Amino acid sequence: MQLRCSYCQTMFAISRDETLAAIEHMAENNLKYFDAHCPNCRRANRVERFKLEASYPGWQAAIKTMTKEADKVDAKQAASTAPSTKAAASPKEKKPVAKKAAPKSKKTTSPKKKPSAVSSTSKAKKK
Repeated sequence: MQLRCSYCQTMFAISRDETLAAIEHMAENNLKYFDAHCPNCRRANRVERFKLEASYPGWQAAIKTMTKEADKVDAKQAASTAPSTKAAASPKEKKPVAKKAAPKSKKTTSPKKKPSAVSSTSKAKKK
């Protein structure tokens, strides 16, 4: 859905996924407007509900399929986390303890010489 910012007049788009999420949020909270934020000036632009619904025909069916898919994913995640908790409850095996290495000896370094502040051209002039 293409929108124009009412403040800076920049054209920007809202994706179909964002439009569907906005319609779902508005339906749950009984809202009349959605705040679409401009990517240029970051201000919220008010978009009416019927414009969002008109830009996404069949949004009711899309919301139903989206919730079904989300439930399937949640069920798969719950099933995959259940075996891992059983494995964590099993007795732990003894791990070999690594021996610490002897401390390294410190090397002494001589202080570095600073370059002379006098340039080579000024030395040549003095001679």
